[in-house]
Amino acid sequence: MKSNAAPPVVLVADDEPTMLELVTRHLRSIEQPKLEVIEASDGDEAWRLARERLPDLVVLDVMMPGMSGWEVCRKIRQDSALAHTGVLMLTGMGESLNEATSPLFGADEYIDKPFDFERLDEKIVSVLDRRAAQREAVPRLGSGARTAMPSHSGNGVGGPAKAAARASALGGRKSKPKPVGKQQTKLKQRKSAKAEKKGKRTMAAKKAKKAKKAKKGAKKGKKK
Repeated sequence: MKSNAAPPVVLVADDEPTMLELVTRHLRSIEQPKLEVIEASDGDEAWRLARERLPDLVVLDVMMPGMSGWEVCRKIRQDSALAHTGVLMLTGMGESLNEATSPLFGADEYIDKPFDFERLDEKIVSVLDRRAAQREAVPRLGSGARTAMPSHSGNGVGGPAKAAARASALGGRKSKPKPVGKQQTKLKQRKSAKAEKKGKRTMAAKKAKKAKKAKKGAKKGKKK
């Protein structure tokens, strides 16, 4: 692990207050590597904190109210955002059952109760080392790992987002830019020329109609 990197985040979940306090206090006392330790008192809280903090390692008791440790482990393995997270199970099942069960739920390691802290430390370092490459790809955003992307505009709406909002307000219609300066003058001139042409055509049509009427009237006079 890099010495200048942020300390790995370790989530400890156990419904026995004494065991939870003992494990968390011990992990906070470790200097190499220095760990940031958070805790949960049941499976549901453990899953919520895992989603919020994206820990590097979760130390899970198996038997807990709500979700069991195995269920939390399985959900962690199904979440792509937690692909970097190692899982260490604390169980009382015995070595042979642990060896058969842990891989089924995707646990990286297991340790059987009762255990000594030296063995626990070895397991923790082993899992963190194995997950180191994946962990380096995870951005460190402080305590709230799952945060919204920052806005690039002072008022929170800009660029394509602003254009999309304007188009939506206009019912999907694109607004045309208003002409300015010389463009406005040329536009006025074109409009004036069009109106003049239209007026000339109207006058010519009226004159033609009048001439036609006069011609008809002259023909009728000759016949009489």
